[in-house]
Amino acid sequence: MESSVYIFGQMAVKNHEDYFSQYGAPFLPILEKYKGSLLAATKNARTLEGITFGNWTVLMKFPTKDLAYGFITSKEYAPLMELRVNELTDGAHAVLIPGELSME
Repeated sequence: MESSVYIFGQMAVKNHEDYFSQYGAPFLPILEKYKGSLLAATKNARTLEGITFGNWTVLMKFPTKDLAYGFITSKEYAPLMELRVNELTDGAHAVLIPGELSME
């Protein structure tokens, strides 16, 4: 059985009100369609080591890697991703994390 995966992301949101209304509201139904869940989302992440990117941090969970990639590459999410990348943020950093312990 395939284990869950997580997507950890940080972004530099230009205007949080615009981000939430234009991106956040339509984002959640698409995330749910791909069985994803938003575990955390905050302006108040605390960096414990290294350098933080941006002013918004999120953590999502998907039951499988295929569902996570399905979400990220879906036709439903494409216009939101374009809006986020080209208008609502000044860059982002996202990482796909397997749910199982791996030393590879």
